[in-house]
Amino acid sequence: IIKAFSKSKLMRYVIPSLFGIIPGCTGTFVMDSLYMAGILGFGGIIAVMVATSGDEAFFILSLVAQGKLPLSTFLLLTGVLFVLGILSGILADFYVKKTNLRFCEKCDIKRHPKEEFNLKHFLKEHIFNHIIKKHIGKIFLWIFGAIFVISLLEGSFDMETVFSGTSPLILMALAALIGILPISGPNLFIVTLFSKGFLPFSVLLVNSIVQDGHGLLPIMGFSFKDAIKIKLFNLVFGLLVGVILIILGI
Repeated sequence: IIKAFSKSKLMRYVIPSLFGIIPGCTGTFVMDSLYMAGILGFGGIIAVMVATSGDEAFFILSLVAQGKLPLSTFLLLTGVLFVLGILSGILADFYVKKTNLRFCEKCDIKRHPKEEFNLKHFLKEHIFNHIIKKHIGKIFLWIFGAIFVISLLEGSFDMETVFSGTSPLILMALAALIGILPISGPNLFIVTLFSKGFLPFSVLLVNSIVQDGHGLLPIMGFSFKDAIKIKLFNLVFGLLVGVILIILGI
């Protein structure tokens, strides 16, 4: 990866976007490590955060397996996020160049240990101790909660009437606000509502752009200022994409 970064500037956005579209947060965690080691730039970390849809990707795949969503929806979302990841990364580095934005200032005093790139360490610490032990239970509860709450609302309200009468701009703003949270769970409400036909694809896309699953958590522990800058850029970029989609009538 490091060799690819040195050979081509475009790869500094393409590779993070590829890692971002890997379902779950594992690919994002790899890019987090490179960012904290000073290897990946601001545009690269923006690219992976925009491209990723976190654990929601697994949920969407489960809906595809159940026949509740067509496979084409997953492929379309993944493809669009990949392209937008590259575009957002290029724009982010252009912004850095124009404004002299400071980021990753801890890199010169705190570097990631070599053990982070050891397969045994990665499987034990990141996969088992982090994802399985810390998040599997919470992910299950969020999925169960999202389905349960929406089922209750469907029994009490005409959901189609409620959402059909709401401005697309308001729906996108709400989806973006939910996406600000640095966790996967709340975004499952957006996916579930989309799968039931209550929200358009554009709202799901905006939420996917802004949210980054658990991918931002390591950055928050490394530099909260960097996490704020990343999230703000993603929020503005996501809303900009949303406005363009509204203008286009999508």
